[in-house]
Amino acid sequence: MDIISFLLYFIFNFFFYGFVGWIIENLFCYCTRGHFQKDGFLSGPFKPMYAIAMSTLVLIESNLNINVYFLIPLCFIIPTVVEYITGIIMRNYFNKNYWDYSELKYNFKGIICLEFSMAWIILTFIGVKYLQIVVNNAYEIIYPIWPICSTILVIILFIDEIITLKEFKDKRRVIQN
Repeated sequence: MDIISFLLYFIFNFFFYGFVGWIIENLFCYCTRGHFQKDGFLSGPFKPMYAIAMSTLVLIESNLNINVYFLIPLCFIIPTVVEYITGIIMRNYFNKNYWDYSELKYNFKGIICLEFSMAWIILTFIGVKYLQIVVNNAYEIIYPIWPICSTILVIILFIDEIITLKEFKDKRRVIQN
């Protein structure tokens, strides 16, 4: 696989799983709180944490063709590390807590916990081993137009990130004044 094909495949998985993560989070919020999620880091229907973790797992599994005994620990480690780094960044740089596991057993700083890490194992394993077959078929269908679509999506995501960062910067100014 050449570098362009590799990047296009990665970007497809990145956007697909970022959108799936947004759906999962909203459904989870609705089922546990009775309403959809009120706010997220970005304005659009996209969760970078899911995008990063799943894209990484898909690339590792597809390029290294690893066995299930190696995949399961990776399905624990990668999403948990991504969740931890995201939680630290959100707290330290944006003064925001989108989740708090401090009430749950076996948590670390309220950012990660064993219960959700176990859920990540199940969700990511199902994604990599079973859903990815469908995702790959969809990628083959959209591939002829994917370079254009991916460019548009990257631009939209970039604009969303700029707007988000500007809003956080403006909120900081209001708080400081």
